[in-house]
Amino acid sequence: MSENQESTANLKPLYAARLAEDLERNTQEQEHLANEVIALNRKIEALRQNQILLLNMQRALTGTHTADDGTSSPAPPAAVPQQADDAPTGHGATPTLRHLVVSYLSEEGAPRSALEVTAALAEAHKNRPVKITVVRSTLEAMVAKGHVRRTRQGRSVYYTTTAAAAASTGSEPATA
Repeated sequence: MSENQESTANLKPLYAARLAEDLERNTQEQEHLANEVIALNRKIEALRQNQILLLNMQRALTGTHTADDGTSSPAPPAAVPQQADDAPTGHGATPTLRHLVVSYLSEEGAPRSALEVTAALAEAHKNRPVKITVVRSTLEAMVAKGHVRRTRQGRSVYYTTTAAAAASTGSEPATA
């Protein structure tokens, strides 16, 4: 019997060490998962903000309002911009992003990427938030309407104005 007690006494430190290791791994895994949850929550919040932006853009383009459940209904008349394609009228009016983009591309004359357009507009209009996703969406909407041309060079996409778009802003496109 004493041999049995001796064997048990030798096992206790081994079990204690194993339990300590298991507890440490458990704690590390909890911390790791907590960090992943925080990162995922940030991603979810960013996606929600993007969803709001996209819904507002959809509403502006189509004149409809998409509810949270995915159903569409006509937007109230005040929610649809009256002159989204035109330059602002009146003194002190804030120019539309579309107007700023066309003006910049017209002045540059050479093809520019969405990132270059965003950086230039952010620098020129520091009091106005300019996000690349919004600039890219604006550029693509203008491509669809024929106001801007899209060209690819390798994996990069570049944009230039058309003569009609430059004329509507009052600036002539530079020739490259």
